[in-house]
Amino acid sequence: MLTGRTRWPRARRILFLACLWLASVSCSIIVLEWVTGYLYERTPFSNGKRIIDLYLGQQPTVRSDVNGESASLASHPYLLYTHLPNLTTDGYQQTNSLGYRNREFTVAKPPDTIRILVLGGSTTFMWPFVKNPADTWVARLEAKLKTISKKTVQVVNAGLNYGTSAEALAGYVFRHRFLQPDIVIYHGGGNDVLPLFFGNYTPEYTHFRRYGAGEIPRPGEKFLLQHSSTAKYVYSRWLEPIGAVVVTEPFWEVDPKTALERVRMQAPEGFRRNLDMLVSSSQQAGSAVVLFGFLQARRQNLSKNAGAFKGFEEALILGLEKNYDVMREIATRYRVPFVIPPQDRFEDEWFQDNCHLSPAGEEVKAQIMFEQLRDHPIFLSAL
Repeated sequence: MLTGRTRWPRARRILFLACLWLASVSCSIIVLEWVTGYLYERTPFSNGKRIIDLYLGQQPTVRSDVNGESASLASHPYLLYTHLPNLTTDGYQQTNSLGYRNREFTVAKPPDTIRILVLGGSTTFMWPFVKNPADTWVARLEAKLKTISKKTVQVVNAGLNYGTSAEALAGYVFRHRFLQPDIVIYHGGGNDVLPLFFGNYTPEYTHFRRYGAGEIPRPGEKFLLQHSSTAKYVYSRWLEPIGAVVVTEPFWEVDPKTALERVRMQAPEGFRRNLDMLVSSSQQAGSAVVLFGFLQARRQNLSKNAGAFKGFEEALILGLEKNYDVMREIATRYRVPFVIPPQDRFEDEWFQDNCHLSPAGEEVKAQIMFEQLRDHPIFLSAL
């Protein structure tokens, strides 16, 4: 039979062991949190960390060397996705508060201003390929046009990384047209080639692109990520391969011969529909329109700095030719200029990959469009 004297020492031992266990667990948690916090700060999982920042309602820390093109994107309820506003990286402010790659400006167009809206994909937006916004062809075009006009000239860079004509059209209808542009330049045709690589083609591009997993945490996840470095580290690894904003079907999983055959057999109906509506809507809103063709490297260089395109060269060339035909057709129907950048004006070494140029190449691209616009009635009347 246990007496009070024997029960208390035993109780004290149990209490001591419990305290020792709690202290051990607490120390282990502290050490684990320190280690995972250290690892999290140095982890290369840029996309995973960006999604965590979005979960926490923070401005994402963007690294242009990892997942650069997608790092600047944010989901949107009906535009599919946009660029993050007030994006600062690589030593420059890349976007303004409206998400355009420009300095701050008002949506309402100021008096005595010629405003030009440029729509396109990453070859228009040009981050992370050109770090300084002033070195993009859009910014250099603005600088050139300012020299021939007594009015203020503003060229708005509304390019969208990965953007097809579908995103350009949606952006124009719901957002860009309220800028009241005098001229709309559409620089595209390249990103609309890839939808032709896939079977079950639909003009709405639902066979090629869909919304991502989202940027809103589930109940309890935000609290966990706010207070635990371990949770952040685990989530960064888990979320790294997930397309939170937009998911595009991987063309490299298609057999190149199959891709070429599909490009031959399928008509770019989606591109035709989108571009037709974009041009007609712009003209109805009182804007002049210029179509500016996509520029890609010469055949022998298409996959030189873009290994994923190895074997797809013929499909890329044929697809772009088909989209050029669409642009010519629409340009003729609506009596608007269609400008194809002459390949012989660009040096091979200016191509960073299959289509993105160095600042030297951007300067030539700007000069080509300047030569088109300097005799435009809008600028002739502003002399």
